[in-house]
Amino acid sequence: MRVFIDGAVGTTGLEIRTRLADRRDLTLLTLDDADRKNIAARRAMINAADIVILCLPDDAAVEAVTLIESSRVRVIDASTAHR
Repeated sequence: MRVFIDGAVGTTGLEIRTRLADRRDLTLLTLDDADRKNIAARRAMINAADIVILCLPDDAAVEAVTLIESSRVRVIDASTAHR
């Protein structure tokens, strides 16, 4: 299973990434620092993942969901935007 943490450099994202890092049943997808705010790069990574964990401010989490094009992508949102 491929997991992408959007917002992986923030406090919550770093904690989740640390907890998942040793899991052999998961592949963590990551973006280079230069691509973190690149919409096209984020869209590609979001749609390449099976699970996307959003560790973003509310507005950015709402925007990230609009980038989903694949029906197989599942989202876990750590923000309050989709509660």
